Amino acid sequence: MPYFDIGDCGLDIKKNFSHIRSTCSIPVIDYNKRKEKTDIKILRKRGYDKKGTPFAPCGALCKPNGYDKEKKRVSFVCRKECLTCPLAVPDLIKDCKHLENECGYSTHMSIKAHPRLVCEIPRCSDRWKKIRNLRSASERSNGTCKSSDLDILSSPRIYGLTMASIEATMACITTLLKRVMSFVIGITLNLMKYLKTWDKSYKKKLEAPMVLAFILSLIQGKGLLPNTNPFR
Repeated sequence: MPYFDIGDCGLDIKKNFSHIRSTCSIPVIDYNKRKEKTDIKILRKRGYDKKGTPFAPCGALCKPNGYDKEKKRVSFVCRKECLTCPLAVPDLIKDCKHLENECGYSTHMSIKAHPRLVCEIPRCSDRWKKIRNLRSASERSNGTCKSSDLDILSSPRIYGLTMASIEATMACITTLLKRVMSFVIGITLNLMKYLKTWDKSYKKKLEAPMVLAFILSLIQGKGLLPNTNPFR
């Protein structure tokens, strides 16, 4: 069972990654883009996005395909997304030569070349998100507010407790709106992809999570019945 060192972008320093890996642990640290430009044209030109996920020749983002421990690099493939979901491909290539391969286009991202950006567990994977979410709620909220798209608490200039409380309130409201919209957009996209491809992986993402009985009763405005198991 591997060990993980989880932290926010304040710990995004090469020395930290080197030390963590020297202890046979895996760093799960938010990437600090600093003054790096991340508009789509620059990302396409350099060949990978802000999470270290490479682009296929057609412009679609590749999917993780395992980690090579000996060569210390992450493999990526396109999985022929142009056939399963052509709407997600920016520049379709007619008679693409990579369609002859089992997994389509394939490439690698080396940890040696990108020690901070590329991780043993790809940043774009669901596993990365699950491990990252093991942080405390306050760290997750601060990380969201410091993210590149919100940039609320990156370098705030606050004068007095009143302004600090206003800034914190605005951060909470914005974070809530972001998470609600991300949920709605995610469900909508998964539903569209499922209806178009009938892929069971999208159907699984549409399944409602299990809600504990006592939480469900609070949402519905009902009290728990006597002798009711709250964890059913």
